[in-house]
Amino acid sequence: MKLLHLLFDSLIKWWKQIWFEAKLKARLDMIELENKIQAEIKLEEQNKPIYREHPIDPVLQTGESQKLGGAIQLTAPWYKKEDEGTQQNRES
Repeated sequence: MKLLHLLFDSLIKWWKQIWFEAKLKARLDMIELENKIQAEIKLEEQNKPIYREHPIDPVLQTGESQKLGGAIQLTAPWYKKEDEGTQQNRES
C-alpha cells in the first residue's frame, strides 16, 4: 500500500512537471511570435517611403509641362538632405 502511494505521488509530481514545462514552452513561443510580429510592423513603418508632391513652379515648368503638375519626390525616411531645412523654410 505504501509503495503504491509513493508510486502515485511520484507519478503526479512527474506529470505536473511535464505539464508545467509544456505550458511554459507554449507561452514562451507565443511571446516570441508576438514580439516578432511587433518588430516586423515597426520595421515596416520605419522603412515606409516618404512621398511628396511639390506645387507647380512656373519658372521651371513652362507651357504644357504645367498640366502634369508639380515635381514628385520619393525618399527613404532615414535620408535627410542638407538643404531640406532651408527648403522647408521657403515653403512656409
